Amino acid sequence: MDDTTITPLARWMRSNKLRDQWLADQLGLSQPQVCRIRRGQTGTSPERAFQIERLTKGKVKASDVLLFRANDTTPSAEAA
Repeated sequence: MDDTTITPLARWMRSNKLRDQWLADQLGLSQPQVCRIRRGQTGTSPERAFQIERLTKGKVKASDVLLFRANDTTPSAEAA
């Protein structure tokens, strides 16, 4: 993955040498859930998004990791 496609969360975690499990422990999530959030494959709730913003001291904005993403074309689980 090159630097143009890396998410802000992934960039922050890499620069701080943090693993998914560390963030999972901080957020009360599983490591696979954090992996999907870090890769931008899924978002998270507003509460956890703001928690990530606080943990990163604003380096990652809540809007970077929210559940709803305007460019997300995948159907939601509720629509299925």
